Amino acid sequence: MQVQEAPDLKDRPWPQVLIMEDEVNVAKGLGMVLSEEGYKVDLAMTGRSALDSFNQKMFDLLVADLRLPDIDGMEVIKQVKRRRPDTEVIVITGYSTINTAVEAMKIGASDYLSKPFTEDEFLSAVRDALVTREWLAAAPAAAALEPLPEDFVRLTDVMEQIRQSFAGRQDEVITILHKVQNALGYIPTEALVQVAGFTGMSEAAVYGVATFYDRFRLSPVGHHVVKVCRGTACHVKGANTILHEIENRFNLVPGQTSKDRLFTLETVACFGSCAIAPVVVVDDKISADMDVGKVGRVLEDIAQSESKSNLQ
Repeated sequence: MQVQEAPDLKDRPWPQVLIMEDEVNVAKGLGMVLSEEGYKVDLAMTGRSALDSFNQKMFDLLVADLRLPDIDGMEVIKQVKRRRPDTEVIVITGYSTINTAVEAMKIGASDYLSKPFTEDEFLSAVRDALVTREWLAAAPAAAALEPLPEDFVRLTDVMEQIRQSFAGRQDEVITILHKVQNALGYIPTEALVQVAGFTGMSEAAVYGVATFYDRFRLSPVGHHVVKVCRGTACHVKGANTILHEIENRFNLVPGQTSKDRLFTLETVACFGSCAIAPVVVVDDKISADMDVGKVGRVLEDIAQSESKSNLQ
């Protein structure tokens, strides 16, 4: 199998970076560091000016402080990701907490740096964020998986049980969606339509509920769920390289399921197992001190085992 190499950023136009930082000396210092490396850098001292900049120009990366004089930095990040979801984000803050780190990762930040950080740490985070962006942009998208015939059979059965067990009230919709997902492993579009009809909600409203909660899946999940930790310790020890290997080997990006439904690839902000980083979890089994070779062997062993089971 031919493995696609990560794109080399030096062969591409230098990315556009916006630094959102209200401390002038810090902003100028970071801007100088990136400019010396060849990046094109703009500065924004407030959240509003950062949003104005995004209205006028395309940026590949937002370096975002969280404490700003006007708008909370996290709100700026949310608005940027809504308007330009392909923009990479690195959070920098002198007031780091576990909660803000987790929230930042949930809304799409690729890295979270606590002040003070070194120039090398900053440049490494920028390079990794932009390489990941280029990699995902260049990666061929896996085809969307269609429901299997047996999925519709199981949906018919579970909806019959739901109609017998529930009154069809709108306040039951979350529990009903859980029932569907527990039975099928995900919630197909047809299920959303039927749940809408049963509860009297609009299809758009049911879809909104299903997409609001991270726990719900709207596409088929693989027989094996592979989770790559992207916490700081794992990140430093090569988690991105491991993730790229899985992406290329199975033609996936995080959130997708392989065409044969064997693997679903996910990333996690942190497993809390930093002492044994980098960590990959397959079906809730933790594999420690991973590298490209180890993860390849683990997944190939699973694939071979599944193939033998199908032949028996």
